[in-house]
Amino acid sequence: MAGTLVEGRFLERLERLAIVSRNRLMGHGKGDRRSIRRGTSIEFVDYRHYTPGDDPRQVDWNIFGRSGSLFVKMFEEEEVLTAHVLVDGSASMDWGTPNKASYGRQLAAALGYIGLSGSSRVMGGVLTGDSVNTFGPAWGRRHTASLVQFLDSARFRGSTDLNNSLRSYLQRSGDPGVTFLISDLLPPSFEIGLRALLDRRYEVVVLHLLSPQELRPPMTGDLNLIDRETGEEIPITLNQEALDRYLKRLEEWSRETERMCIHLGAVYERISSADRLEHVLFDRLRRRGALR
Repeated sequence: MAGTLVEGRFLERLERLAIVSRNRLMGHGKGDRRSIRRGTSIEFVDYRHYTPGDDPRQVDWNIFGRSGSLFVKMFEEEEVLTAHVLVDGSASMDWGTPNKASYGRQLAAALGYIGLSGSSRVMGGVLTGDSVNTFGPAWGRRHTASLVQFLDSARFRGSTDLNNSLRSYLQRSGDPGVTFLISDLLPPSFEIGLRALLDRRYEVVVLHLLSPQELRPPMTGDLNLIDRETGEEIPITLNQEALDRYLKRLEEWSRETERMCIHLGAVYERISSADRLEHVLFDRLRRRGALR
């Protein structure tokens, strides 16, 4: 991928993945990524790897003769799944080792590339304040560099009202589709924004991104906690008792958030900025049914 977000041979592995629409699985009775009017358009866009169930008439047999690999042609007017990749742009994301913002950009770039190299139309957004900066819609691998440039240029600052920014995104996002929300979820609430997406038939995958230091803080005695979004300082003593209370509340918060997502019909997955990207994509999101 152009840029530095996702590198080298990893891209070839990403092309083996596909974004899954649960609505389309239920509607069509099989794991097709799209519902297309095959062969009705004359404007060629890109190739993607053949997957079982594709129409053999769309295979480029010349490429197969040269390489032994099966590729399917994509056309501009095909009805495709829209993938929305949204990243929380609040200042709290720009923290931790490894840095949450950097990891969020990489994860968003990887998910976007899976869509662009497959048969999905991709839209992106960085949620800032109560608004959103958007990318797309884009279709085909030729837009990869633009997606990477968009994510690279994102600045993480201030606080984000996820409810308002998600509703703002709805006003400009076009077609419903599968939506990946990458956030540390530190804003007070996002339930109203989540409901707004789901009410409009968006399928939502909430990727709750925290740093290792947030998941298990080191015991460091007396210190001041500084809110990165407001600058407010809170003096605390982080001993074993305080750490145990923190970890208990963290697990309660995660479980409450997951229960809320499941109740509303969204997928929830908590991840660490120290997790291997390959493991998140090829194992955990596949087990969640968000990718295949």
